[in-house]
Amino acid sequence: MESKQSAVMPGMEEEEEAIGFLDRVLEDEDVFLTEDGECSTPVSPVGNTSFTENQGESESDKGLLMRKLVLSGVLASEEIYINQLEALLLPMKPLKATATTSQPVLTMQQIDAIFYKIQDIYEIHKDFYDNLCPCVQQWDNKTTVGHLFQKLASQLGVYKAFVDNYKCALETAEKCSQCNVQFYKISEDLKVKGPKDSKEQPTSVTMEALLYKPIDRVTRSTLVLHDLLKHTPADHPDYPLLQDALRISQNFLSSINEDIDPRRTAVTTPKGETRQLVKDGFMVELSENSRKLRHLFLFTDLLLCAKLKKATVGKHQQYDCKWYIPLADLVFPSPEESEPIHQLHATPDHEIEEMKAKISVLKSEIQKEKKSNKGSSRAIERLKKKMHEYESWLLLYSPTIPFRIHNKNGKSYLFLLSSDYERSEWREVIQKLQKKDLQAFALSSVELQVLTGSCFKLRTVHNFPIISHKDDDESPGLYGFLHVIVHTAKGFDHSANLYCTLEVDSFGYFVNKAKTRVFRDTTEPEWNEEFEIELEGSQYLRILCYEKCYDKSKLNKDNNEIMDKIMGKGQIQLDPQSVQSKNWHVDVIEMNGIKVEFSMKFSSRDMSLKRTPSKKQTGVFGVKISVVTK
Repeated sequence: MESKQSAVMPGMEEEEEAIGFLDRVLEDEDVFLTEDGECSTPVSPVGNTSFTENQGESESDKGLLMRKLVLSGVLASEEIYINQLEALLLPMKPLKATATTSQPVLTMQQIDAIFYKIQDIYEIHKDFYDNLCPCVQQWDNKTTVGHLFQKLASQLGVYKAFVDNYKCALETAEKCSQCNVQFYKISEDLKVKGPKDSKEQPTSVTMEALLYKPIDRVTRSTLVLHDLLKHTPADHPDYPLLQDALRISQNFLSSINEDIDPRRTAVTTPKGETRQLVKDGFMVELSENSRKLRHLFLFTDLLLCAKLKKATVGKHQQYDCKWYIPLADLVFPSPEESEPIHQLHATPDHEIEEMKAKISVLKSEIQKEKKSNKGSSRAIERLKKKMHEYESWLLLYSPTIPFRIHNKNGKSYLFLLSSDYERSEWREVIQKLQKKDLQAFALSSVELQVLTGSCFKLRTVHNFPIISHKDDDESPGLYGFLHVIVHTAKGFDHSANLYCTLEVDSFGYFVNKAKTRVFRDTTEPEWNEEFEIELEGSQYLRILCYEKCYDKSKLNKDNNEIMDKIMGKGQIQLDPQSVQSKNWHVDVIEMNGIKVEFSMKFSSRDMSLKRTPSKKQTGVFGVKISVVTK
């Protein structure tokens, strides 16, 4: 990692206070820095160090001042980081206290997964801060700090354990937030106090954002060491110690570089801020009266729509940016504001079903070729190519649920999805990011080019969601019929007109398969409805719970528009071991404090096609079938 000009580690939004601290030091001491980081005007004394006011001050005096400024920035930055870790640890003790009671908020296992190694990281940095603080406050040309940075670098191993568990911590926190309202409220509003000398009020930060701070911190651990070495004379006692600390940090970062998902999903802006990729995925855009397959990238401050260019020989695939919207300018138009989709002509159901049948036939042929001793790889590739064409067509023409996005400064965009669950997910994550203090901006052509160029490496979704992209050793899912009984739902805080829909992944993407009747004016609906759902390589079942909208002003303008309010949503994996039983399997999906109880059992396609032979030799009617039909 290369050295930055700023003495403060960049890329952390909350560390503006640290930069402000440096600005105050500079203002107080009348120091002005040129673009290359050197002092351009005489400086007055800092701490116990004596400087002359003429232009002939020595390079060592300049270096001493810069070391003091760098370390002052480190100190301010460390204080902010420690406050963030304290805020993260604050709910841990009460959560552990309730874990042993009859009504635990979280289990001990969940608590350990979420807060893994946070206490250790906090103690390491608190010790570093407590030792560095007096060195900076009683600064002179004999002060040494190299041993402190060397010790800090030697303790980086604890971050390796944190990084390995990071994904588990996030997933556990997300799952617990969905299942437990109390924990959801805690995780969305953690208070981080400001620097001790400031009068700033504590700021509200989410648990997800705070869990990312150690990742951000460790990936930038070499920056400040570069800055310190730059302003430390080679004959200074600190120089070899800082070099050793830098070597340890660089080796450590190299060893975990591939393990840090958040690092691979972030890009640094020209201002040194971190723009992190939050979500991405393929989506169908309705543009110029035709359907286009796009890749949507949601960053912490903008939404970017891109098209994957065709790969040229000898070059990596690249994205072409179609448009972007800063999240500060992005709005979701209300049903009353939305224009009907005149140009949307839904593909007839029979065409969709015919294409699915063709894909099923091709899949069977591929399996036969693989089992055949004479099966040629060329024939299999030809069949796979045809299957890919059919699946791509299905992916493009089957979605019908509108997802509208509007730029406050002008243009609107329309996407079509096959799953309301996914539409809800996109909307929720965008609205969550918009709760932060976002500013409107415009990217220069160079910035946009750099950002679009980074999308290929940052993306988390690499292939279209179609079966032919799956490896042979991946789980093929279930083929047959899933019988589901939706029983009851509990946990609503007010009476409403309620119903549920069921989605399963079919042919690689999720589709709506069933819908219960509307249970009117209740907090505990009892549907007790049974559905038979055909599975095509399915691995998940999703249940969405809605409040029915009867407001005439919000009634459907388009056949596929869903105006009803989602009260909760959740999904379970269809485990072949537990599902493939002759008996009904009772389960519960928890969603935002709501619990939906249902039963299910699965019957394979082979079983459903078996017919019991007739015991009558002469048949039912005693004559040939041709005679009966005639």
